[in-house]
Amino acid sequence: MRIRIPGSPELPRLWLSLLLVLGMAGTRPSAQAQVQAPAEACALSLSGRVADHESRADLPGATVVLLETQQATQTDNAGNFHFHLCPGVYRVQVTFVGYEPETTELRVDRAVVRDFQLHPNAVMLRGANIRGERVTAPVSQPTATLSGQELQQTRGETLGEALQNIAGVTAIQTGPSIFKPMIHGLHSNRLTILNNGVRQEGQQWGQDHGPEIDPFSASRLTVVKGAASVRYGSDAIGGVVLVETKPLRDSAGTGAELHLVGMSNNGMGAASGMLEGNLHRLPALSWRVQGTARRAGTMRAPGYYLRNSGFSEYSFSAAAGWRKDSYGLDVFYSQFRTQLGILPAAEVGNPSDLVRAIARARPLETGGFSYTINRAYQQVRHDLGRLTGFIRTGSAGRLSVTLGQQIDSRDEYDRNRPRNNNLAARNLPELSYTNRTSTAELLWEHRSWRNFTGSVGLAGTYQANRYAPGSRQFIPFYTSTSGGAFWIERWQKDKWLLEAGARLDRRDLQVRRGDRDANGVFFVDRSRFQYTTPAASLGATFDPTAHLTLNLATGLTRRAPAANERFSDGVHNAQYELGYDLVPGNGALVPETALNVGLTATWHNNPRLNGEITVYQTRITDFIYQVPILPPVVTIRGALISRQYQQTDATLRGADVTGSYQLAPRWLLTAKGSVLRARDTRADEWQILMPADRAEASVRYDFADQPGGSLSQRYVQLSGSAVARQTRVPDNYAARDYKTPPAGYALLGLQAGTTLHWGRLPLEVSVAGSNLLNHRYRDYLNRYRYFADEMGRNVTLRVRVPLAF
Repeated sequence: MRIRIPGSPELPRLWLSLLLVLGMAGTRPSAQAQVQAPAEACALSLSGRVADHESRADLPGATVVLLETQQATQTDNAGNFHFHLCPGVYRVQVTFVGYEPETTELRVDRAVVRDFQLHPNAVMLRGANIRGERVTAPVSQPTATLSGQELQQTRGETLGEALQNIAGVTAIQTGPSIFKPMIHGLHSNRLTILNNGVRQEGQQWGQDHGPEIDPFSASRLTVVKGAASVRYGSDAIGGVVLVETKPLRDSAGTGAELHLVGMSNNGMGAASGMLEGNLHRLPALSWRVQGTARRAGTMRAPGYYLRNSGFSEYSFSAAAGWRKDSYGLDVFYSQFRTQLGILPAAEVGNPSDLVRAIARARPLETGGFSYTINRAYQQVRHDLGRLTGFIRTGSAGRLSVTLGQQIDSRDEYDRNRPRNNNLAARNLPELSYTNRTSTAELLWEHRSWRNFTGSVGLAGTYQANRYAPGSRQFIPFYTSTSGGAFWIERWQKDKWLLEAGARLDRRDLQVRRGDRDANGVFFVDRSRFQYTTPAASLGATFDPTAHLTLNLATGLTRRAPAANERFSDGVHNAQYELGYDLVPGNGALVPETALNVGLTATWHNNPRLNGEITVYQTRITDFIYQVPILPPVVTIRGALISRQYQQTDATLRGADVTGSYQLAPRWLLTAKGSVLRARDTRADEWQILMPADRAEASVRYDFADQPGGSLSQRYVQLSGSAVARQTRVPDNYAARDYKTPPAGYALLGLQAGTTLHWGRLPLEVSVAGSNLLNHRYRDYLNRYRYFADEMGRNVTLRVRVPLAF
């Protein structure tokens, strides 16, 4: 294993002692020294300073040797050295553990000052195991993270699937390939996703629009539960998801990583590779390239295949950075492409057929396994570019700027082609959108002053959404411009951390849409909406003991309505949707106002029992949500599941619990669970489409490693999960939705893994089985629950190959 170790004065002192002994033994000066002066003339000074080439930091304890005379010395605490010499030519060698030695020839005929800057080097050590843990800065809000082996166990899944491993996080689902994260019952326009430091922007308003992000590119997924609008904008009313890549390489060399994933149920195969490097002769420059390909065929539910449920996905990214102590600059670019099949059973000819399709235990059309994706399907491309730079403002702090540009293109194809033969032959999408977003943020973080640290920032966004000529209008043309300023301060002393922040945003939304008046005459409606959305937060963290942390966080946020919530109108992915402003009698949609309070207690760093519990409450005035339309809307494309936007007041209360218990030295028990109670306080009834209670537990056994064996880090883990039936639904629910919530379910899983040492190459291999009993079930948050079951038994093989050159 190659590791870099800091300089240590013990080894140079040992060598110095040996060299001095040899020198005293009468070593003869080389003729190259050309020392001819008398002894009284040997008082010329040779001095200098030894420092790190990258950081310019002093290197105390470095060894400086005159090779001809074998005179040697060590640098002092400031990295300085000094000799008194006779006139002549000398070869000077400077060494320090962890750095490449440097040798140079100097002529000494007067006082000479010569500084040395050594380059870091890798040193091979045997039998050294280095273990570390990343220590995150304390925060005033509950957060949860997936990294390391926990993240590795989700490779091959979408971002929304992976995040469900965190308590309190569920997903709005559309079949086996579209998962939209939901935190404490809130999703879509109320969540902010930061992709490598840039706010992810696209068509995130759609419940069947998954995040256009490749999770293989992430080394860490962090979820901030609760409003984080002061730092990330008013749309972060429900929480934030941080998709973080690992930092660019900071030591010379080249590294690589390969991931291979295969699934038995839908024949999914995934391969992802990463290559990164840092130049020895140009250590400030680092780079990385990464790419992923995923493809899956027809999903198998217990007893049948789900037609047209395959998908394909291709993505790549590249990054480069130039970093010094006082300044730095890096660029990042990624492209994400995917094609996703849509269930044909969701489109039927008339209301009677729709009723029968919902009542069936399985879809009428099933078929066999295939990788072919037919109509209906989505086709998405997302390009993201980011430029980030920072400069240290003397000793006062650090100034950074982030610029982002994104282009999101989404095409949606209906099941049936147009009846016009010429149009049908062109195979054009029925819906075609292009969303262009430019973002900018300027942030100044000041240094610690009297226990205060903080940041002041400016942020702006410009977004333009267009649909292609000939495309069906679903949401209108719109441009959205927003700008905001925020200030966050922290005070930390002893066991206390206090944080307060405030933000003010101004948003301008301009909409242009086609409509018809009462006489059927077509006209263009131009509307403009302006909103001021303030946000404030206050949090406190207290560490009464070394093992207990208490956290209280509150936030007040106002969120402006999005264009789709006001004006969506038409068929979209086998569903009909209607915006709030277009519903007769509704009037105009107004902004939401949310007050969030959360309390978290964490019991940590204990040898046996560790855990965390979070209780929270969110009150949202003028809460915007969707309700089913009954009877279904009938269009030229048939009878469709239909929904419209409404507004009410809502209160969401819940709790998340996670825990682990070390049963024995090699046995670990873990558990997590979440509950949510959401009320419509205007109607005094339960809120619709909220996650049901759920719990999960697992027991893991780690085998002892055999000395010299080819296998290490072997483990086996048995897990079980249970989701209750959602009984907390609005009154008279059977008459207000197309189908009552499905029954609860319990699933069994098994996983085993090891690291296989193939020569000097460690292969991390794991096999995981889910729904091992092939249980037939449906989930309340899946849009397919009206027509089909969830995935049956599935076995996943994962291989990770880390490479170093």
